[in-house]
Amino acid sequence: MPNSDVTSRNWRTSAVSIAAQDPAPLPQARSLASQVVRDLGRVAMLAIASLAAGLAINRFSPGPLPIVYQTPEQRFDAELTTLVAAAPFKIAPAATVGLDEFRSAVESKSALILDARPSVFFEQGHVPGALNLARDDFARDYRGLAGVLKAATDKPIIVYCSGGECHDSRLVANALLSLGFGNVSVFTGGWDAWSAAGLPAATGSGR
Repeated sequence: MPNSDVTSRNWRTSAVSIAAQDPAPLPQARSLASQVVRDLGRVAMLAIASLAAGLAINRFSPGPLPIVYQTPEQRFDAELTTLVAAAPFKIAPAATVGLDEFRSAVESKSALILDARPSVFFEQGHVPGALNLARDDFARDYRGLAGVLKAATDKPIIVYCSGGECHDSRLVANALLSLGFGNVSVFTGGWDAWSAAGLPAATGSGR
């Protein structure tokens, strides 16, 4: 029994000694974790800064890449829409025609007549023979008229809208010029001048 007590006391003494000589590694672990967190924070900040720089460079480059994938048709529609999105004060001067010249072109069918007003107004009344190439739905209408427009590449094209302060006809005319149509002009009097002169009108979505 005495030997057993001595052994027990020695074991407890050894355990206490080992514990005293091997302090818990908790402070070191906390220091390591803090360092990892700081490093991850730096990496995240660097990634965010790089992303922001890349987006800024792409945004202001001459040919920015789309952030979201677009089909060729969607990209073409976006380009067409951009062509008619200029502010009125940025519209370049376009060739213009008066009522007499416009009426002559309509009656002789020597030019392709395009109505740049929204479809709802076109259907209520338009110049006979005119096609609706609305500025506010330019991409869709352009694709719908692609065959007719392609055949009229070298033919005179006259665009009109409501007249007066309406800029839609100029925007559409300039878009067509940008797309390679070489003989495009604007009837500045528009539908208001045509209807005020008591000239013939057509209704509906067709010609």
